[in-house]
Amino acid sequence: MKLKTLCIPVLFSLLYICTIFPQNAGDTMFTGIKVHTFNIKFSEPAYWDSLTAYYDAGLEQYLMATVYYDGVKYDSVGVRLKGNSSYTHPNNKKSMKLAFDQYKSDQRIESLKSVNLNNCWGDPTFMREKLHLDFCRNAGIPAPRANFANVYINDTLFAFYSLVESIDKIFLKARYGTNKGDYFKAIDGYDTTSIVSDFRWWGTDTNAYKSYYELKSDGSATAWPRLVTLLDSLNFGVNPLTSYGKVMNLSTFYRAFAVDNLFANLDSYMCSGRNFYFFQDATTSKWNWIIWDASLSIGAYQGGISTLETLDVNYIADTTTRPLLTRLFASDTLKKQYLYTYDTLLTKYFVPATINAHIDSIANTIRSYVNADPRKMYTLLQFETNITSDISATGGLGTRKPGLKSFISKRKTNVTSQLSNLGINITAVENESTKNMTFKLLQNYPNPFNPSTKIAYNLAAESHVKISIYDVKGQKITDLVNDIQAAGTHTIIFNAANLPSGIYYYRITAGASSQTRGMILLK
Repeated sequence: MKLKTLCIPVLFSLLYICTIFPQNAGDTMFTGIKVHTFNIKFSEPAYWDSLTAYYDAGLEQYLMATVYYDGVKYDSVGVRLKGNSSYTHPNNKKSMKLAFDQYKSDQRIESLKSVNLNNCWGDPTFMREKLHLDFCRNAGIPAPRANFANVYINDTLFAFYSLVESIDKIFLKARYGTNKGDYFKAIDGYDTTSIVSDFRWWGTDTNAYKSYYELKSDGSATAWPRLVTLLDSLNFGVNPLTSYGKVMNLSTFYRAFAVDNLFANLDSYMCSGRNFYFFQDATTSKWNWIIWDASLSIGAYQGGISTLETLDVNYIADTTTRPLLTRLFASDTLKKQYLYTYDTLLTKYFVPATINAHIDSIANTIRSYVNADPRKMYTLLQFETNITSDISATGGLGTRKPGLKSFISKRKTNVTSQLSNLGINITAVENESTKNMTFKLLQNYPNPFNPSTKIAYNLAAESHVKISIYDVKGQKITDLVNDIQAAGTHTIIFNAANLPSGIYYYRITAGASSQTRGMILLK
C-alpha cells in the first residue's frame, strides 16, 4: 500500500505507536552509574616492558591484546599507555587507551571505536571526573561521558579506573549532528611555563603552530590554514563583539569556560592551557569548544591558588598568555553574555542538594571497588573523608584536596555573591510574558507537509535545546537546533526536500525535559 492511500487516522496511530529511537554509541556503557569489567589479556610475556618503552619513546604505539568487556570477548584490541602528570602515579597504575579498531577497522564495542581508562591520579574520591562530566551532560555542554571500570590484566585484578568516552568522529556526530570539519586537541603541556595551546599569534606560517596544537582530523589539507585564520581573527579583530561571533559558536565557549571556573578546574585553558578540543563545524564554519580531562576538577589542581572556593568568576591565570579569554572579557557585551550563561548554570544545575545526592550514589556504587583496588593512590579513609571534607595529601599538583560536598556548598554561596555584586541575576530579568509558560512541543504545521513545515515549541526557562529529526526506523537524520535558547515561544522550519515520503519524528530535549511528536511527509 502506498503511503498516500493510507487514511490520516491510521497514520497518526502509527506515529504514536512506533516510538523507536536509536541509542547513541556508548549509551549503555555510560548511562547512569556503572562499574564495567575489562579483562585485558596479552600474549606477549614482556607486555609491560613494551608498553612503557613505547610511552617513553613518545610513541602512541599500541600493543595487541584480547579484551573481555563485561564477559564478552573482543580479539585484536590495541592497548597503549597514556597521560602526563598522571603517568607518575606512585603505584605503577598507568592510564590506558583501548582502541577496538586498531587491528580490525570495523570492530566496535557498543558502536565505539575506543575508550580511555584514567587512573584517578590526584583524586582520593575517584569521582571528580565523573561529577564534572555528568554535570556537563545534564546541562547540555559538549563533553565526553564517564563511568567506571574494574580492570584485570591476564585474569588478575590490576586496578580500578575512571572510564571515559573518546573524542572522535563518532563523538562529533552525536553532539553536533555532523563530523564534517577540522578538529584539534590541546597539546599536553605539563605546566604553565611549557608550550601550551594558548591561542596566541605566532605569525602566518602554519608550521609555527604545530608544536602548540595536535591536529586530529584525518588527511585534512585545510586545517592549519583555517587555524591561522581563526587566530588572526581572535587576536587582531578590531571589535571582539563582531569578530568572535563570526568565527566561534559562542555558546559552547561560554558554557565550557563557565563550568571549568564553577568547578575550579584550573587544569584547563584559563590556567594550565590544556585539556580541551576545538572543532570547526563544516556546516556553519564556526569553531566549537569541547571540554576534555576533568580529572583534577574541584580544586585537585591548585594552580597556585589556596582557596579555590572563592575563585573569581572572571579568573585568567595570565592575561598576556591567554588572549582568547582576555579579549572576550574586554568586551562588555561578550563578558555579560558569558556571565549570564554562568548564572544560568549556577541557578539551574549547580544545586548542592542534587549534586550531593549524586555524590552519595556514586560513592555507594564504587566504594567496594575502591577498597579492593590494589594500586589506589590514597587510603579508603582518605576516600571517605574527602567526600565531605578537605584533606592534605600529595599528588595532583597540590596538597590540599577540597572536600567534594564542602566545596560545592561554599562555591555556590561565593559565586552567587560574586554574580549578585556584578548585577547578574537571571531570575530578576525574566520576561513577565514567559514566567508562567510551560515546556511544550507543538504539532508541526502543516501536517502532512511537502516539502517544508513549521515546528514551534515553548520553553519555560532558558535551556540548552536540541531538536532532532528521526525516520520511522529510529535513525537520526539531522539536528535542527543544538544551542542555548531563552524562555519563550520559538519556531523553526524543517525542509525535507531531499527526503522521501514517509513518517518522521521530531524530538526536543531542553535541559532535563523532552518530548516527541510525529509528522508525515507526502510528495
